[in-house]
Amino acid sequence: MRLLLLSATFVVGCTGDGKPADTGVLGDGDPSNNTPDDSNAPTETVQAEVVLLNAMTGAGVSGITVQAPSGETGTTGSDGSAAFEIDAGGTFEFRVNGNGVIDHLLFGPTGDEDFSFPTFVATESLVDSVTASLGTTTAPETGMIVVGIDYEDFSPAVGATASIGSTHDSSWVIGPMGATFGNAIPAGGMGAIIFPSVPPGQVSVTVVPPSGATCSAYPGGGQMPNSPVFMNHVTVVTFHCRN
Repeated sequence: MRLLLLSATFVVGCTGDGKPADTGVLGDGDPSNNTPDDSNAPTETVQAEVVLLNAMTGAGVSGITVQAPSGETGTTGSDGSAAFEIDAGGTFEFRVNGNGVIDHLLFGPTGDEDFSFPTFVATESLVDSVTASLGTTTAPETGMIVVGIDYEDFSPAVGATASIGSTHDSSWVIGPMGATFGNAIPAGGMGAIIFPSVPPGQVSVTVVPPSGATCSAYPGGGQMPNSPVFMNHVTVVTFHCRN
């Protein structure tokens, strides 16, 4: 019996006043340390669907390679979609590349719910057409940021404006009559504002919602984290608004 008591004392440990010693580990007698170690618990995941659309027709763009944050790759189907399972929380980066399509980076806060991320993709011919109509050129060794601002039904948030915390050439939008300079979502056009000639780096994006509405980063909500910009890439971020 004495040997058993000595063994128990050795396992629990005591302070000089007879109280259990705080060894900082589970089962040491301190209730504050009795939180199970969940370092090996499975990581929560969400289903993420990327939908790539032709900017001129709205149809899905098939045969485009999409790389998920994990490095897994998929190819868009006839409807322009590719689906992945990704980690919840934090941010995501989907890389998009294919014939005739400028390399894209789709970026945003992930959140903890399944989501669909539809976006128009810029082709080399579209950008060439727009720059020719506006009489501009794209600065070499820069990237582009596309800020999508929609309502929750993906209709354009007309009147919303966007700005970025970086130098850039004049922003433009696509309205019912084509591309025009501006930083506000036009009526009858696309729900996106385009910032060309952005130097590579981490860039803040700020949106001012339409009157009476609120907007947050999609899909995770809140503020948009600083967004990465790469040379010869189009970075796409999206905000959703509600009245």
